[in-house]
This record gives sequence, C-alpha cells and structure tokens, in this order.
Amino acid sequence: MMAGLRKHGRGCDMFPSDPLQAPLWTVLASLTHARRMLEVGCGHGYTAAVMASAGGPDCHVDTIEGDPHHAELAEQAFLQRGLSRRIRVLRGRGQSVLPKLKGRYDVVFLDGDWREYPSYIPHLRRLTRPGSIIVTANLNPLFGGWGGRLPGKPAIQSYLTRLVRDPHFRTYVVPGEWHSISVRV
Repeated sequence: MMAGLRKHGRGCDMFPSDPLQAPLWTVLASLTHARRMLEVGCGHGYTAAVMASAGGPDCHVDTIEGDPHHAELAEQAFLQRGLSRRIRVLRGRGQSVLPKLKGRYDVVFLDGDWREYPSYIPHLRRLTRPGSIIVTANLNPLFGGWGGRLPGKPAIQSYLTRLVRDPHFRTYVVPGEWHSISVRV
C-alpha cells in the first residue's frame, strides 16, 4: 500500500489506519463469525485488506470509496495481494451507495466523511443483524482531536446521540481513540 501512497501525492487527505489496530478486526470477525463485512471509506484499501484477512477465506468485504483515484489504488492493491475476489470496491459516497446495498453485514466500519454519519443510521439498522458490530472512526471533531479545527462537530454529536439513544444498538465510545463500538441488539 505504501507505493500507492507515494504515487498519490501531497494533496491527499486520506490517513491510513494505525497498524496497531489490525488485531481488532480478528477479534471482531471471531465474535461475529463474520462472513460479510462493510467499510465506508476505503482510502487505499489497507483496512479492507486487514478485514478480509481477519475474516478468513470465506469472508467477503464490500468497501465504499468516493474518490475514484483512491478506489483505483485500492483495487490494484487487492489484485496484487490476491484479495480481489473477496473485496469489492463500491464507487461513490456512503450516503449514495448505502441505500442500494442489500443483505446483512456482520461487521461495519465507518471511516469516511463523518459529516454524513447521521444519515447512515437507518441504513445501519437495515444492513445489520442482532450481534453485528459497528466500529465508527473519525469522531475527532467532537473531542477536539487533530487540533480541533475540523468541521463537523454538530454532525458527530448528532450521530452519537442518535446512536446511543437508538434501541437497536448498544454503544461504547473508546476514550482517547476517537472511535465508538456498537453492537446491534
């Protein structure tokens, strides 16, 4: 993936996930017996590849990416790593792709534009089953992360408030990590 990062250049606003978080996906795949995972915000594909590997050879990952160049880089990386049959890149923004998806996912990872997160909640209910787990990244604007200059604090606040109050989910915000973990009940 690093070669793709160098090719993409300085104007890129995508930040890869911390490799220290990779074991989380094995735990989540084991807890949910994951066969289908969904990621919103593919970037260059690092986390989707980790998710697919964590889920094992029978696990499939759908990953949504709005930036066509990022989607292309991710598809190339999956092909190079022999994962292209198990990872499908869906091009478009989360808010336009999520309504078109069918079936249930065992694990969902939100790692895209946090300003869209509030509109995802009805889709999260529809696309998950009891026992599914949702990991939400990029809660930084709410907690003053990344220097506190990022827009979107009201959207994150709305998303977390609605998620915590939703009777279909039990949610925990991970202190210091700016992530939340929710289980569908």
